[in-house]
Amino acid sequence: MADISIITTHWNQYLNFFDKYRSDIYFTEEYVKLYENGNDKAECFVYSESDQYFIFPYLKRKIESSTGEYYDFETAYGYGGPIANNSKSGFLENAYKNLYDALHENAFIAGFIRFHPIFNNFITASEFCDPRPDRKTVSIDLLQPEANIWNGIHSKHRNVIRKAESHGLKFRIDERMDNIETFIKIYHGTMDRLAAPKFYMFSKEYFLNLKNKLPGLAFIAEVMLEDRVISSALFLKYGIYAHYHLAGSIEECKKYYPNNFLLYMAALHLKKNCYERLHLGGGSDNDTENKLYKFKKRFSRSEHDFYIGKIVVNSELYSKICDDWEALFPEKKEKYAKLILKYRY
Repeated sequence: MADISIITTHWNQYLNFFDKYRSDIYFTEEYVKLYENGNDKAECFVYSESDQYFIFPYLKRKIESSTGEYYDFETAYGYGGPIANNSKSGFLENAYKNLYDALHENAFIAGFIRFHPIFNNFITASEFCDPRPDRKTVSIDLLQPEANIWNGIHSKHRNVIRKAESHGLKFRIDERMDNIETFIKIYHGTMDRLAAPKFYMFSKEYFLNLKNKLPGLAFIAEVMLEDRVISSALFLKYGIYAHYHLAGSIEECKKYYPNNFLLYMAALHLKKNCYERLHLGGGSDNDTENKLYKFKKRFSRSEHDFYIGKIVVNSELYSKICDDWEALFPEKKEKYAKLILKYRY
């Protein structure tokens, strides 16, 4: 097969060259395109040498500039970065060189990458960008016996899971996501209650698109108290991996511990359906005392390093755009100083 070095809007066919350990939902067209809007367009850089493949999906964004038409990029919400089906250093060096050249030739000035914590794909990217540790994430090994999964859960979580069962809570799976409206209501109510950043306030359209455009790649798990849904979570699945994507619960029902019960039952459901790892993610920030992180950490001792990466492709233009932004918004300079795409704020 001829060598390839292209930027394309259709790349799922290349995922066929990756085994089950080197691919995940975050690298599919369907997932990345969920985040398209008027200014964000899904693209993927593809490089190959014979049967060796390297792909890098991202969202391309136009930058308004008085000096011409330029772009930056960002990987979609969740985890991503470049993946390759061969780790030979010579191949990867060529792939990253071609990626950098393609970005430069297509008027990109900078980019931001969220690497995949399980794949550790930040390691090979150190010559391309500046990978930095951001936070820890947690996963549950579903290949271990069910008794080991249970024993790997912190005793406090096990106690409240038993309490949830004693309260008569029931667990159910909504594979077709028919109850998406209930999930949306509970999720938005939870985000409002937590005064969550705008970053987490996904629109109703986003969830409906997820349901309609990712059939078979997502499901809803619910916890019922009598006939009422009191906790709901959206999971993603692909190959051998599943991900705890977004979730919410009813405030007055927290005393029944539905979230603890939901995650444990979801892990058992996924194990029975032959998934090998459930990735719970990390906290809402990089604080080791973050409540969400500590909640997840009590489900498993398996942790991963989540890295982010920053790259400047055109330093002269990048500096000018940042300087122009700082002149217009001096009050934002300090708050967003560490962000590579700070001029987006």
